[in-house]
Amino acid sequence: LGAEFEQVGSLIVRCRWFSPDAERRQSESRSPDKYPAVVRGKMHRSGSIQHTSASISERKFSEKLSILNERGQGILTRVYNIKKSCSEASTRPSCLGEKQLESAIKHIVRKFPNIDTRDKSHLTAISSFQKDIMTGLPNYYYTFVDVMEFRDLTLEVVTSLATTQFHFDITLNFDLTRNLLDLVSLYASIMILLGQVDDRRAIAGLFNVAHEAARGSMDTHFPRLGQLLVEYEHPIKKMAEEFIPLSKVILQSLMSLPKVFARRNLPADQLRSQGVLSISQNPNLMLQPTISPELPCEILSLETLHRWILLCFLLCYTQLSAPGATELWKAALQDGYALVLFRDETLPIHSIYEKLLSDSKEKNDRKRASEVSDALGYALQLAGPLHRERRRLLRTSLAELNHLFNDSPGLLGPKALTAITALTLARDEVLWLFKHTTMSAPKGKGRLNPDDYSDASLPELLFQIVQLKNLMRKHYRIIQNYYLKYMSGFGAALMRDVVMRIMVCPEEESILMTSFVDTLARLQGKEGDERAEFDFQAMRLDWFRLQVLTSINKAALSLRDKENGDLAPTMNSVVVHSRIVDSFEELLIEQSDMSFLCFYYRHFEGEFNRCLKHPSQLRFIVAFPVICGEFLNCTTPFCPEERINIGERCVNSINHFLELVAKEVKNALGVLSAERMHLDDQLLPAKAAGYYVAAHSHKTKQRGGPKVPPQVVNPGIESVRRTREESARQDSSLFCLADICFSVNCFPSITAWEHTFVPREYLVSHLEELFMRHVFAMMNYNPDSQDIARPSEVLARIQSYMASLRNLELYVNIDMTRVLTAVLLQETQVLDSKGEATIASTYTMWYTNTLLKRVSAGGICYSKSRQCFVSRSSLSFKAEEYTDLKELEALTEIIGPYGVRFMGEKLMDQISGQVKEIKKLVIANQDTLLALHTNRDKPEIFVEVLRKLKNAEDLLARTVIVGIIMVFRKLTLAALSNVLNYRIPFMLASIMDFKKNLPDKTSSAADHIAVAAGLPCDVDPLLQAAMKAHCDKSKEDYTVWSLYLVFLAVTLPDLAFKPDSTFLPSFEGHENNAHCLAIAVNAMAGAIFGFYGSQHQKERMKEFLVFTSSRIMTLAKETEREKDTPKAREAIYLLLDLFVLESPFLTRDLLESCFPYALLRDAYNSVYRKPQSSRKQRGDSETPF
Repeated sequence: LGAEFEQVGSLIVRCRWFSPDAERRQSESRSPDKYPAVVRGKMHRSGSIQHTSASISERKFSEKLSILNERGQGILTRVYNIKKSCSEASTRPSCLGEKQLESAIKHIVRKFPNIDTRDKSHLTAISSFQKDIMTGLPNYYYTFVDVMEFRDLTLEVVTSLATTQFHFDITLNFDLTRNLLDLVSLYASIMILLGQVDDRRAIAGLFNVAHEAARGSMDTHFPRLGQLLVEYEHPIKKMAEEFIPLSKVILQSLMSLPKVFARRNLPADQLRSQGVLSISQNPNLMLQPTISPELPCEILSLETLHRWILLCFLLCYTQLSAPGATELWKAALQDGYALVLFRDETLPIHSIYEKLLSDSKEKNDRKRASEVSDALGYALQLAGPLHRERRRLLRTSLAELNHLFNDSPGLLGPKALTAITALTLARDEVLWLFKHTTMSAPKGKGRLNPDDYSDASLPELLFQIVQLKNLMRKHYRIIQNYYLKYMSGFGAALMRDVVMRIMVCPEEESILMTSFVDTLARLQGKEGDERAEFDFQAMRLDWFRLQVLTSINKAALSLRDKENGDLAPTMNSVVVHSRIVDSFEELLIEQSDMSFLCFYYRHFEGEFNRCLKHPSQLRFIVAFPVICGEFLNCTTPFCPEERINIGERCVNSINHFLELVAKEVKNALGVLSAERMHLDDQLLPAKAAGYYVAAHSHKTKQRGGPKVPPQVVNPGIESVRRTREESARQDSSLFCLADICFSVNCFPSITAWEHTFVPREYLVSHLEELFMRHVFAMMNYNPDSQDIARPSEVLARIQSYMASLRNLELYVNIDMTRVLTAVLLQETQVLDSKGEATIASTYTMWYTNTLLKRVSAGGICYSKSRQCFVSRSSLSFKAEEYTDLKELEALTEIIGPYGVRFMGEKLMDQISGQVKEIKKLVIANQDTLLALHTNRDKPEIFVEVLRKLKNAEDLLARTVIVGIIMVFRKLTLAALSNVLNYRIPFMLASIMDFKKNLPDKTSSAADHIAVAAGLPCDVDPLLQAAMKAHCDKSKEDYTVWSLYLVFLAVTLPDLAFKPDSTFLPSFEGHENNAHCLAIAVNAMAGAIFGFYGSQHQKERMKEFLVFTSSRIMTLAKETEREKDTPKAREAIYLLLDLFVLESPFLTRDLLESCFPYALLRDAYNSVYRKPQSSRKQRGDSETPF
């Protein structure tokens, strides 16, 4: 820091503060042709000034004050971080917590700063931790060294200002006075905060001992640093002693504040009556820009004024007896009981003043201690209501500004400073509330009203702040162009007139003022040029330098002179306007930055959680994540290590808040969707009978008691509200949804630390989770009892839920189709994105493992006429409720073609298991079957060999199971085809045309496409793929499967002797599902013999039909004994006709050649016209179904 001051003339000024354009303007302004009267007057009077302009310029007060304030902020940040890290065990330097160093640290602190490094009895342990100390403590130690150098330079500059006899007035030399007050308050903050670092002596002493052990000598800064730490054990008292000779300079600066402080600290009713924050109160002045002779003071922060007054009077409290000083001091004390030192570090300023004044030897100072107590009582009783009313006014004023600027952005030009003033006041009020919330009130000074320090409407104020800032950033070009025209037109002309009226002016001041006029004149014609870049930093620093030159007592050109009275107001306005043009974002951050909330995060998060529970504030909830995006504004390049921590907190906070907002939307939408689904369930056809019975039950005769009509809940009763106050849960959910979506729409994206957050995307992820969870729950699946909802009910619920979710598009611009499609597509897969079961996998497992097993166990028959499986009336489980074509269509609409394919694969797995066992049975009876095939024309030998056949019933049962599975597969494909014909008729027609007109009839490509669309094929590709594992295309394998048809043919007549083989005409099927054999045999034969060619398919099926017909013909020759008479002979005859109907390889001509059609006709006539009485006698009644 000292080196920077040595080079300030040669390096900093030229490189940082002067641009090449500024130097050129300065050289041009020295031309004697420009403003000759000004130059001549300066040259004539220059010798009569005690302090020449050249001598003042060489001392570079403006540069020093600017640099010291900038560096001081960095040092204050580092001291703050040291205090925080040393106060927490997790971040404290490890060497300070070592138990082996405890005695050494205690010895160092006790002997500080006179530490004898040769004392081996206490300091021996340090050598073991020397490396840790030298790597962990340098940042802490050299920060203390920087504090020491900053103190020296601050006192040097303030002393120089005092001896040079400057005149300080915030309304005239604003930059000079502000920088002085900033420097003094910054110095006080650093020294007070340094005194609160408990380990400062341990850090300095431990580092110095380790430094001497490592390098053989103590650190060169340690003697002075040690003395500093000892002297500033009580920093306030020490600083007050140091500033006694400088107190008059500070007092002069402070005494220029009363008028400004009074204007900024007005109560709400006066602000309202004067229209300070309203631009519509006087419509005639709506287009007039904000004009004030003290324009920089109009946007000065009230919190900054409080800091200046209270901290500066803390250092020069002996000057409180000056006229007007006590009133200013008491007004600041009455504003509250907490003063922000830095970030979340606050001071109990009243107790500090009481102790300081009580310890003073002056009698007047001791009397003022009672005044402090009175001011504290006033603050506790009246400051809270005052600020509460001011926040209420700011909410309405900011809302009015937002509406006006949003409707007419052009008003932002003339009224930009009004908006900035409102933002500054709002920021101060939020800070006031948080600093008093986090700091407990002094005890015994009166009782606080909790309502004054807890604002339920705070989210609204925060929202209005961020919305106004967003509007100003959005329409920045309008503001910039307005003030460019203002500066190049009115500003340049006014400045030229002011300069021309100055008759006596030194050369240095003349050069600076000439450069001001030239700079403003060159702006002409640059309005609206988006490529033009503006930088007025050099002009603002030149004005700062001119303030220094014209603020000296007895200066040739003085700002206090009446003839020069227009110079300061004009240039102060130009400076403010120039900042709006070239550094608007910096100005906006300076005046309305909310990054201080990063350090009040616990209370900030508490306000967010309270906002979630407050219905009237939900529409403003997005302000919290938006404000989190400003957290990084509080960082400084002098402490880069904290940027990562603050950046992570910034990003994590935004993510956390947006997650909670999205969850709130999800919960509200979930309530609304569940309610709508419940109401739609009541309108299902299945519920109609219940309403009918309830409505007509009172007409029936009742015994034993009076007739009590049932309470029927009519549709629409849920929407009836007797009063506006009466509301249901869905009403509050609807309001919550509308308010949060309004808030989300206001800020489509939030940018912070190179991250961009889109609130709508959070909604998308949470809505997907909500829909996915509820869609799966709609099945009401119970794994223990295997109960599950009907597919049509699930589809109705899904459609109802989707209709409710789509209503979100009315509130926020979000693509709900993408959300719904993503979830429903996942439900067609085996597992969803989280690896959990889906509707497709659950229904597939239930149909394959539960329903089809119940069908195979008996009691459920497949009805060809009804196209579904039908249960016995005695069974509680109704298969027709799940296998009806409408139910399967609903199922396929839910799980889609992907789900149908997955279900088909699972069905083929079950068929594969049955085929494996069938093959084992055939191989076990292979010799017998060969003999039967050979002797089929020799009845005596055939019958004898037939008796050797084993497991015939097992073969029939497994084949029937295969048939049942293939029937269900056929039903699902038919349902899928119907759904696709309704959904995509043109694409389905294209697939059908492709399958029909494919030149290569042997190719299976068309079959795969057709089956995926639910179209029937001669051979199911999935079944053929499943058969590959059981057919190796060898000659032996061919023989085995040929014998399987023989095995089936010779065992079919046995079905006629079973009573459950009865044919049920109304169902067009056999009671034991024997009619499914036709589908099973044709499917298996087509798949297996398809590996050998289509000709083999036809030959084997033709041979099977001939063999089967000859075996079934034997049933007609059975004896007439009752015990041997086949009870279902006609029903078995019908199987031959079913074999032909279900086969793509057989024809009726072939059946006629091997089985008389007369028998088949008589069999149909017999089963359809059999008397009911005979059926009951034989036990084949259809009533069980």
